[in-house]
Amino acid sequence: MARNEVATTPCGLPATGPKGDPRKRAPSALQMLAGGTTPAVLCGTQNCIHFGPSPRSPDHGRDVCPHRARCGEDAQQAVAALTRPCEAFMDAHLLGRLAATILALSSLSAAAQTNDDILIGASLPLSGPNAAAGQETLTVAKAAFEALNAAGGIQGRKVTLKVLDDEFSPPKAAENVRKLEAQGVVALFNCWGTAICRAVLPVATEGRLPLVTGIGLDDAMRGPAGRYAFNVRPTTDDEIARMVRQMTTIGQVRIGVVYQDDAFGKSGQAAAQGVLARAHLKAVGEFAMARDGSNVSTVVQGLRASEAQGVVVVAPPHTAVALIRQARQAGLATQFYCLAAQAHRKMVADLGEHTSGVVFTTLVPSPWNAGLPIVREYQQAVSGATGGKADYSYLGLEVYINARVLIEGLRKAGPKVTREGLVSGLEGMGEKLLAPAVSVRYAPGHRSGSSYVGLTMVSRAGSFIE
Repeated sequence: MARNEVATTPCGLPATGPKGDPRKRAPSALQMLAGGTTPAVLCGTQNCIHFGPSPRSPDHGRDVCPHRARCGEDAQQAVAALTRPCEAFMDAHLLGRLAATILALSSLSAAAQTNDDILIGASLPLSGPNAAAGQETLTVAKAAFEALNAAGGIQGRKVTLKVLDDEFSPPKAAENVRKLEAQGVVALFNCWGTAICRAVLPVATEGRLPLVTGIGLDDAMRGPAGRYAFNVRPTTDDEIARMVRQMTTIGQVRIGVVYQDDAFGKSGQAAAQGVLARAHLKAVGEFAMARDGSNVSTVVQGLRASEAQGVVVVAPPHTAVALIRQARQAGLATQFYCLAAQAHRKMVADLGEHTSGVVFTTLVPSPWNAGLPIVREYQQAVSGATGGKADYSYLGLEVYINARVLIEGLRKAGPKVTREGLVSGLEGMGEKLLAPAVSVRYAPGHRSGSSYVGLTMVSRAGSFIE
């Protein structure tokens, strides 16, 4: 080293005191602890311990490592750091912090060694217009993972769900995914809504983060282009095709389409146009509903003028409820067909006396049929997690089945569960029967979800009839 060069540590810190006075090489961190010195920062990036102030200001500031140290992030890194000589140095005024630092490092190391959970992330609408569905999704997902953990987890490791509220906002959901990705989750679970799924998938793909199932993964996110997207539910096209088949079977050939004026609704509108064209039909009217439902009266007037016998509704529960209530109050006897995501107790309750004749698609068996093993497992898991206060639903069973797909992928992901390992594990599932008539088939470049679509009606009493 030249006479005027300043020695540096592996992390780039000057190997001199604040005033430039040379010092001898520091011993290892454990030796310094034993000798009464105090480490200030554990650097999880460069595997070394900084002693004394760290270089945030000209006199090395107080508490920030140049590598954004995340203390205790990895137990192996911590142990390696504590036994490695480090060339960063301490100041005498830090000696008095010895006892507190020893305790802090001990607790961090212990936490890092025991906190070996497999982290799953989810951005859900826990508040806002879709809060009821988001809350139920969270309840069922937690129940599924709690049941898994009670049975030993994944090779003895617990699966922990980390959830952030996106308020049903696509930008917020994308921000949440970035946060979850930084926190080390190995997968995202169950995005909610087409606009949300479209917002989060590019972020997930950039981080090579598998998005395992979603209520709103449209066709653009399926197949080879969506390497990190694994869907379970059928397409919106499949659902609308089932509606149209039912309508034409019972003689309803004057078919209208009401769609919410956003990405979700327009995707459904395009699907309806394609389905009707294949049936050699054309909608007698297509009506865009504002997201806040402010133009419901205008839409109802348009439906009356169109004399539609059956109406395909592509809208979330709050706008669908506003439409159906006003149509019934206006005396329209039109039959409304809603997507499976709306087959929810909250929507039925909000419809009140106007439930009669409303039809929903279903993508799973009856959640009340405990004779089916998958339904029995779902009921037991949710009942156990809610203290026996479970309210079973089609949505709940779908979320439980989605969780089972993720769990199967985790089991096949190898001894160290990584993001790419999970992708390989899911692709290695091949064809998997999840419930009667509900199956998926995954392989490299292939993401085939279920094609099963049934129908259910709501009685005057507010119960579902298949």
